[in-house]
Amino acid sequence: MEAGKQTEQWAPVGTTCASDVAPGARPTLTMADIKAAFLRTPWSKPQISSQPAGNKTLVNLKTFYAVKWTPQGFEPEEVDKAVLRGIPVSIRPKLVGFTYVFGDGGGLGPTVSTGGVYPDGDITHVYSERGTFPVRVNTTFGADFSLDGGANWDEIPSTVTVPGPATNVEVREARSVLVNN
Repeated sequence: MEAGKQTEQWAPVGTTCASDVAPGARPTLTMADIKAAFLRTPWSKPQISSQPAGNKTLVNLKTFYAVKWTPQGFEPEEVDKAVLRGIPVSIRPKLVGFTYVFGDGGGLGPTVSTGGVYPDGDITHVYSERGTFPVRVNTTFGADFSLDGGANWDEIPSTVTVPGPATNVEVREARSVLVNN
């Protein structure tokens, strides 16, 4: 139409108010669809290991912790692929941070450090009393996505925190004893 005048004859092809169901239309993929797929991602669960080895340590001894990923699920930078509304979508998790929970009320984080072993590990904890403590690391993931196998990645405006499985650490107390030889 031009200034209230019809310029050519109209030909009806159907009646719709929804552009996603018009003949030949591609389904509409929303950020809500992408966020839902992100939240359904089967995450790799971070497991925590300690040093001294064997998940045993001593009161007042610096204990070193490190994160290792389980082989099941997706860890940061691995790509999960899905098809949403007929459109191929790739979701690439990224690490936002770890929160270490030492089981005695102490914790550390968020941090992006995976820790390490003596002497260079930077995730340590000193227990002040003996006992058995459930230690775990919770991981907060973010993610990027791409459509149709494209090379451009965009951020998903959401995060998810995945609790890691607990590992029991036994804290013992050593007492010195003088011996007469």
